[in-house]
Amino acid sequence: MDEDASNLLKRMPIEDLILGIGDVAAATGVSQSQIRYWESKGYIHSEVATDGKNRKFSYKTVLKVQQIKTYLDDGYTLVGAAKRSQRRSNYFDMLRSFFEGRFVNMAIDEDNRQASIDLGPFDPEPGKNLVAQRIDGHWHFQLIDTKN
Repeated sequence: MDEDASNLLKRMPIEDLILGIGDVAAATGVSQSQIRYWESKGYIHSEVATDGKNRKFSYKTVLKVQQIKTYLDDGYTLVGAAKRSQRRSNYFDMLRSFFEGRFVNMAIDEDNRQASIDLGPFDPEPGKNLVAQRIDGHWHFQLIDTKN
């Protein structure tokens, strides 16, 4: 994998993607009035708009709106849906943090059946990297000697 692809996987600037309330409503199927209500209750947050008038939302907030809607559609109350959505968001933030901190490299074969993800130095043995390998649909871990 070239350096540009590695950097792209390490840090995708989704925080910089900002949408207006109309775009969020169109993308999620949640009405603008519901979005404003959820914001007033603190379930979601808008970004500071430069014009001071229109609400702007981050991509992460758009995902949260969609998650809340999905939980509501599944029969949860708004409070329950918001709590579950926050928990899910926390999980994904932690996973993202893990990959940003540990991801070194990835290789995928041409038919997408096998892959290798280098997670960097294995703490108990700094001369070896922890590598996850997907072979025939199953993940396996190996320590690879880096002193070659």
